[in-house]
Amino acid sequence: MKLAMIGAGRMGGTIVRMLQKEGLWSLEVCEPNSKGREALSKEMGAGVKFVEKVEEVREAEVILLAVKPAMLKEVAGWLQSRKGSYLLISILAGVTTERLGKEVGEKARVVRAMPNQALRVGEGVTALCVGPGAKKEDMEIARKIFAAGGYVLEIEEEQMDVVTALSGSGPAFMAKWVEELADAAVRAGLTPKAAVELAARTMLGTGVLLVREGIKPGELCAAVASPGGTTEAGLKVLQAGGLGGLAEQAMEAAIRRAKELAKGG
Repeated sequence: MKLAMIGAGRMGGTIVRMLQKEGLWSLEVCEPNSKGREALSKEMGAGVKFVEKVEEVREAEVILLAVKPAMLKEVAGWLQSRKGSYLLISILAGVTTERLGKEVGEKARVVRAMPNQALRVGEGVTALCVGPGAKKEDMEIARKIFAAGGYVLEIEEEQMDVVTALSGSGPAFMAKWVEELADAAVRAGLTPKAAVELAARTMLGTGVLLVREGIKPGELCAAVASPGGTTEAGLKVLQAGGLGGLAEQAMEAAIRRAKELAKGG
C-alpha cells in the first residue's frame, strides 16, 4: 500500500523511521526543509522517496499529515486536488476532524492521531479518533501504522486535547522531572552521569511496573514507602510543595494551547 507523508520534522521523521523498519509500505515523503530532507533521505536510503513540494507527491491510498497546524491551509488545496478517495491521517495538535474535513474536502476519509516520541523505541502511545467519512477499515489501517511503535487506543474526539497534554506532551514533562531529580542528586554529591542514569532508569522501571504488573500508582507508592522511612519523608515534601497542583496546572496549560491551535492560534 502506498503511503505519503507530508511533513517530516521531529514526529514525522520518527514515524518515517518506524514505517521504514516495518517494511510494509511504499513510502513517499514530502519535506520542504532541504537540510532535514537530505539528512533523513540519507538515513533511509533508496527505499524511501523524498520530494520538496507537495505538488511532486504522487497519488497514494494513505496520506499522513504531519505539518505544523498553521500550515494546514497551505496544503489543503493540494489535498482537495487528489483524484480519488483516500485515507487522511492527521497528527496536527488541536486540529479537529471537523475542521480537517472542511479544509480538505469530501474525498478524504479522516482519522486523527496523537502519537508521542516514544514511538522511536517501540514504547509509544497513540490515541486515534474517527472523523468524517472514515470507516472501520480505515481505523484498522491507522491502528496498524502506529502499533508498529507501541500502544494504540481509540478515544472520543472531545478527549483528544487532554490526550495531547498527557501523553503527547507527557514525555517532556517526565523528562523534566528526571532532570530535576538528577540535578538535585548532583547537588547532594552524585556525579552528573550517575545521577541522570539512575533517575532515568528509575522512571523506566517504574513505568514497567505500573504497566506490566498492573499496579496502581498509589499502590506502588504505598509499597515503597515504609512508615517513618526515607520514601515517606520525601513524599510528604512533594505533597506539601504542591506537586499535584503543578501537574494540574501543566495539563491545563497544554490543553488550553491545544484549543488555541484548533482556532488557528
